[in-house]
Amino acid sequence: MNQLALISERIEGLWYLSGKDVIFFDDLQPEFRNDLRTFITGETLSLKEGKLVIGRNLYKKWLEKIQAHGFDYEIDFK
Repeated sequence: MNQLALISERIEGLWYLSGKDVIFFDDLQPEFRNDLRTFITGETLSLKEGKLVIGRNLYKKWLEKIQAHGFDYEIDFK
């Protein structure tokens, strides 16, 4: 798979997660976790099945931030 297709697929996966009932932090590809971690700093989160859960509204706000301003970290697509 070429690099551009990989990037497109991974970013599309971010929007796919927004439709899930429960979004676990571990569901995100590792390259996006630092950006989301910074965005959710100070927010109230919960645990389910021993995993960190990101609220849908908070997750969607993060996606809006990405659309408007991009990522806060350089993303290394390997």
